[in-house]
Formats: sequence, C-alpha cells, structure tokens
Amino acid sequence: MTAALPRAFRWFWAGETVSGFGSWITMIALQVIVVDHLHAGTVGVGWLNAARWLPYLLFGLVLGALIDRVRRRPVMIGTDLVRALLLCAIPALWFTDLLDLSALVLLVALLGTATLVNDSASQAFLPRLVARSSLQPAHARIDGTNAAAETAGPALGGALLALISAPLAVLINVSTFLFSAIVVALIRVDEPRLPHAGAASATPSGSAPPQQQEPRPPQSSPQPEPQSPPSKRRLGHEIAAGLRWVYSTRTLSDLAVWTHVWFAGQAILAAVTAVYFLSDIGLDTFSFGIVMGGSGLGGIAGALSSGAVGRRVGTGRTVILAHICSAVGVLVLISAGLAADGGTGNGRSTAASAIILFTGMFLHGFGIGLSNSHEMAYRQSITPDRFQARTNTTMRSINRAVIVIVSPLAGFLAAATGTEFALVLAAAIFALTAIGLWFSPFRTVRLDRG
Repeated sequence: MTAALPRAFRWFWAGETVSGFGSWITMIALQVIVVDHLHAGTVGVGWLNAARWLPYLLFGLVLGALIDRVRRRPVMIGTDLVRALLLCAIPALWFTDLLDLSALVLLVALLGTATLVNDSASQAFLPRLVARSSLQPAHARIDGTNAAAETAGPALGGALLALISAPLAVLINVSTFLFSAIVVALIRVDEPRLPHAGAASATPSGSAPPQQQEPRPPQSSPQPEPQSPPSKRRLGHEIAAGLRWVYSTRTLSDLAVWTHVWFAGQAILAAVTAVYFLSDIGLDTFSFGIVMGGSGLGGIAGALSSGAVGRRVGTGRTVILAHICSAVGVLVLISAGLAADGGTGNGRSTAASAIILFTGMFLHGFGIGLSNSHEMAYRQSITPDRFQARTNTTMRSINRAVIVIVSPLAGFLAAATGTEFALVLAAAIFALTAIGLWFSPFRTVRLDRG
C-alpha cells in the first residue's frame, strides 16, 4: 500500500514519524518535571500548556501568510534544527540548578513558536508531494504512525523516567529532530519561490468564496501557479483573505467553528490528566507512561479504520462519530476515580484504575485517529495551493488560542473544584461538538477519492 505513494512522501513520512516519537517522550517528561520536580500541580501544567500554544495566538495568522510566500522545505529543516537547540537548554538549566517554572514556560513558548512554523510549512508542503485524491490515505498513514508514536513514546518515556531524570529524557527528542531535518533535506520536489498569494481576497472584489459541500479534488498534484511580485501583495490583505476563505466556505466554516469548541474540551483534559493520574489516582511514572500510551494505541486503531468508516458513512458522519468516542472516553476516565477508592475513599489498589484509565485514553485516541485524516484531507482538498498555509494556520491558530485561554482556567478550576468536575466538563464539550456538527451541513460531506 505504501508503494502507491511517491518516494518524496515516504521521506516526509519518515521524518514526521521519528520526530513524533521524540516529541511524545518530551511531552511526558515536561509534565513530570512540572508535577514531580517543580511541584507546580494543575496550575503549573495549565501554564505549561498555555505557553506551548501561545505562539499560535500571537503569530499564527501572520506566519501562515508569510509561509505561503516562500519555499516550505527549507523552513521545515531550519525549524527542526532550532527545536533541537532549544531542547538542549532544559538539561543545561537543570544541571546548573536554574530550571524553574518560569524558565521552563519560556523555553516551551519558544519551542512552540518553532513548532508553529514547522507545522505550518509541513502541512502546506504535503499537497505538493501527493495527488489531492491521495490526501486522505496519506494523512491516514501519517496519523497511524503518529499514533504509534503516541503509544510507544509515553511508554518509552515512562521507562526512561524510571531510569534517568526527566530533564535528561528530552535529549532523545533532540536526536529525532536532527533526523527529521536530514530526511527532509533529502526530499526533491519543485517548489516555486513565491507562490501566488491570491491578492487580497479569495475571489474577485473581495467576495466570499463559493460554498463547496461535495468537493471533487483533482486527480494530480497541483502545479505551481503564476508568480506575483511581493510588492503587489499586502500582508494584512493576505491574512484577511485566508480568514475569509475559512469562514465563508460553509462546510469548512462549520468544521472550523466546532473544531475550536472541541479544543476547549481538549485543553481541559490536557490540563488535568497528569495531576489526575499521578496524584489523585496514584500512578507511578512508568504506569503513567503506559496509560498515556493508550491514546496512541487507540489512534492507531482509529487511523486504520478511518478509510473504511469514511467510505461507509461519509466524511462528516465519521468526524461526528469520532467526537462521540472522545466524550465516552473521558467518561471512562472519570469512572477510574471510583475504582481507585471504591467510591468511598477506602484506597483500593490502583491496578484496576490503571486498566480503566488506559481504556478511556484508548477511546479518546481512537476518536482522534478516526477523524484527523478526514478533517485534514477535506480542508486541503477544497483549498487552493496559494491558501494552504493560511488555511492551516488560521484553523490551528484559533484552536491553539482556545488552548491558551482555557488551559490556565482549567488548572484553576480543577484546583478549586477537583479534577473530576473538570473532566465532566470536558466530556460535555466533546459531546456538544458532535451535536453541533450533526445539525450542520458538514454532516453530509463525503470526500471523492477517485
């Protein structure tokens, strides 16, 4: 099956996969640093998550427009190298006793900026590697191996943390970023230096783009479009054009808005899981890594199922089903608290709770793996090449802005009311996204894969 996709994609896929493994190890290590080394609790985890995504709020729209002006491969290579350098600072500060929450938050914010640039470039780069009719299976492959990284990364991270200190574990990610930079450098693909920015708007006279509910993507990769001098393009107008494209295309707008809502639930979940698992349930770091890996295992199953489910029920209904899985998964996580103390605070063994937590994370990850390739393929298949980076960064910037705002609030909420209440709220938000999409035109969307 992989042979059906071009060699350039396979290099790209390899870099994404390996760096994904390292990034998941880093994510586990950072949470352990905050909870166990810095003793910052849910509030600290909330600030850490906010710092990770703050660059999307501050720079996302601008960088999307800028990346649409330049070749994307050199950007990806450069940001991989920058991220490797930033991660080296964590063990350096730890060895010199200078690592505190403020320093860690600053480093994570810088790392998030480099990741924003890299992600924007890589997502806009993929449609230049494969035919648009192959975007869904290409994304499904990436999602599958990313989910494998999400499974093995936390487990490996948990094992490493049982042997070495968390600040040292991030050095694994340094090597994976270097590998990614090397393999992306090996990719050979023609890229225009200055792709057409589409003037100030998606359509003539600044009118809204046409509504597209049943896209029929072309059967070959898009060709570079006519060049336009940068002096004729105004950055503000290009940003506005990207916003109009996303929020004036009806079904794309439906997907964007409800995805923003979904990220509010995800921000709450991410802010409380480390404290809920480590402190409330009482998992050790190894078990924590194994349980977090359940999400990745579910993601593999979801990605492997995504093509068949999409063909059977359509793209829109597949995404809705995925959000239902996420809501159910969080409800299962809540039930683990009852297993830990029998509902009466008696302090039962955490083994049963760990199994329940793993199941809940599996269901949540299954939903993400099931939906992601369909969401990405849909928005890329209907988006012109000149808008690819702006479409991606517009949606991702708003999504991450939601995380920046909600994560600290979720930390304070959990500190005041308990992690269980925060988890109930997350489950309700995931359910709301499924309901909202069900009553929108996006429900009927189907991707034509030719």
